[in-house]
Amino acid sequence: CSEALAEAAIIILPIGGMNAEGLVWSYKGEPRIDFSQYLASLRPGTLIVTGSFPERFLKKADSFQLKVLQYADDDEIAILNSIPTAEGALQYAMEELPITIHGSKVVIVGFGRTGISVARVFKALGAEVTVTARRKAALARAKEMACATVLLDSWLDAASKADLIINTVPAVMIHEQIINKLNPATVILDLASAPGGTDFEAAEKRNIKAILVPGLPGLVAPKTAGAILAATVPKLISDYFQAGGGV
Repeated sequence: CSEALAEAAIIILPIGGMNAEGLVWSYKGEPRIDFSQYLASLRPGTLIVTGSFPERFLKKADSFQLKVLQYADDDEIAILNSIPTAEGALQYAMEELPITIHGSKVVIVGFGRTGISVARVFKALGAEVTVTARRKAALARAKEMACATVLLDSWLDAASKADLIINTVPAVMIHEQIINKLNPATVILDLASAPGGTDFEAAEKRNIKAILVPGLPGLVAPKTAGAILAATVPKLISDYFQAGGGV
């Protein structure tokens, strides 16, 4: 492995990137690779590509004169990935809820690229969807899609009535104060990247089912997820070099 990496000009890691310790994201609990141990063997100027890197890794890579390309915020990839993410969220919801999606009360936290697709899928099946977000523009879009809306600083009442809460924000949104007001039968699906946006310890204390499910595209539709990256990442790399990123 180290010999192959030492000869590489470009190294592409999983879209999930790595955690703060430099451990590369793994599939379904497989052992993680400590990628930091290979940095010294890479040639200066080697390009490392993934969804996102922790700040600590970026500094270490820079010290070895390595180049990095992060694409987690790329609109094309994020929007395309929101399709299998929304379908995966639906799959988990159907497995975990004792009721039909039709008629269920669903609260979606965050209304970015993922939240919009999730809302569309659940709304299409007849769920009573409420969207909570900070930006009024996002709530206006949710209202245009016939979803109920509430600002994030006042969504406690909506949360207390929910059968299902779906978080898409990579920051703690479902905190202890919210969890203490939930119906014990409420299910929380956290789609944000680890560690998620839920106080899982508080949920466990109340025996509320809270599930962290980042990286849904690769879990529920790996072929589609791979096709999305195959169609987009090479162009991102090409654009990076054309813009002088490899210099």
